[in-house]
Amino acid sequence: MDAQGFLAALAPAVTDAKARERFLADPKAVLVAAGLDLPEWFTITAREGDSAELTITLPPLFDPDADISDEQLEAVSGGYGETWDRNSNSLIFCCG
Repeated sequence: MDAQGFLAALAPAVTDAKARERFLADPKAVLVAAGLDLPEWFTITAREGDSAELTITLPPLFDPDADISDEQLEAVSGGYGETWDRNSNSLIFCCG
C-alpha cells in the first residue's frame, strides 16, 4: 500500500461516524482490511484529537556484532516498555 492508499483507508474515519467507531476500536484491522501488510507483533493505537499525527517508536539502535543481554532481547522480541509523552501528556505503552 502506498501513501495514497494509506490516506484513502483513513478517510472514512474522518467523514463517517460508524467508520470512525470501527477505526478507533481496532485501527490495525481496518488498515489490514484496506491492504496494509503489517506484522502480527506491530501495534497500532488510534485516538481522537485536534490534529492528525503518526508516531513510530523504534527500539534503540543495536550493534549487530555486539552481544545483547536476555533483557534486551526480550524488549525487542515481545517485551514491553512505557514512556511519558510530554506533547500529548499521556503514558504510551509499547508492546511486542
